[in-house]
Amino acid sequence: MFLRLFILALILMIAIGCGSTSVEKLGSTQRESQPVAESPKTTTAVPPTAVPPTAIPSTPLPSSPTPAPMAASISPTATSVPPKLTQPSSGLAFSLEINEIAANLPEYDRADWKHWTDEDKDCQNTRHEVLIEESLKAVTFKNDKQCQVATGEWLAPFTGDTVTDGTKLDVDHMVPLKNAHDSGGWAWDKDKKAAYANGMGYADHLIAVTASANRQKGAKGPDEWKPADQDYWCDYAVDWVQIKVDWGLSATKAEWAALQEMITTCDNPPSITAIPSKAEPSPTAKPVSPVTTPGPPVEPGVVDVLITSLDCKGKPEIVVVENVGTPAQDMTGWKVEDRGSKNTYTFPTGFSLEAGASVELVSGGSGVDAGQTIFWKKGTVWNNDGDTASLIDSSGQLASEMKCP
Repeated sequence: MFLRLFILALILMIAIGCGSTSVEKLGSTQRESQPVAESPKTTTAVPPTAVPPTAIPSTPLPSSPTPAPMAASISPTATSVPPKLTQPSSGLAFSLEINEIAANLPEYDRADWKHWTDEDKDCQNTRHEVLIEESLKAVTFKNDKQCQVATGEWLAPFTGDTVTDGTKLDVDHMVPLKNAHDSGGWAWDKDKKAAYANGMGYADHLIAVTASANRQKGAKGPDEWKPADQDYWCDYAVDWVQIKVDWGLSATKAEWAALQEMITTCDNPPSITAIPSKAEPSPTAKPVSPVTTPGPPVEPGVVDVLITSLDCKGKPEIVVVENVGTPAQDMTGWKVEDRGSKNTYTFPTGFSLEAGASVELVSGGSGVDAGQTIFWKKGTVWNNDGDTASLIDSSGQLASEMKCP
């Protein structure tokens, strides 16, 4: 028994001694292997290109779009409330007097309608002012004085042609001087005749057209001549009526019938009321000065219609005028202007903005007026640093203004 216990104890002691040696060897081995783990050779064993870029799948984007920066998220033409106008969808409504031409009118004399004048004395007469305004790109001049336009780019509306040589263009009176004479202008004094002959307050009163088309038109009304480009018929008829209404001129029955035919080509035709002819004043009556009909009174100090947006850098440019008041506002006689009569838009007679409604005035482009959009000028207006859009009410008071950003 004693011998067995002795042998068991001896075996146990040997086992403990061997284990201690194994542990010490393991610790020694770990200490010796540490420098190898940190060796550069070990880290470069797997080159960085061992895993291709496509090995890691791309993280799917969230379902909702990332919001854009605030500066770009608001369009200058956006309106929070859809505009509601009292007019039909075109935003235009007219009353046109229908009257036949009297047989014993004073003879038309073109010299009585003085043009082309240089109202602002900058050496550019009305013809060249129109060419500058309607060119789709910067014009060049015949010499360093910059009085006469040489080249540019114009879309001639009668034919749809693009013209780059200014000398190939005529500046046409939308309603010819002879037609204006026959339909009431015979009674005007020479100052008003000159104002009509050089008028630039309404964008299409004077238009740049090919010389050949202008010769074909002559003094004819729409019952005798229509533009070859039928896509332009709507604009032509609306402009013709607008000018006649603004200047208190009448139309003949044949003229009115032709205008109605052309207006049927409009996507959103205006509302035009034909007023039966009234007794004409005697052609021998003394010429009278024009009588200005005042617009609706505006309460001093109360501004309900404002310029709420002005995009000067866009193509086209857009000015947004909004009625922020509670009642509807009659805009007859209201104007948006930059530098006086050169760049002035006058709202048409009977144009109204409902409460919360807005209207866009577009320059530097062309199109058909529709609803809340009115095409003002083909040429750019807000193309100079520091330009300011001014909204003038019917009494001539400044209602709102905004500078180009």
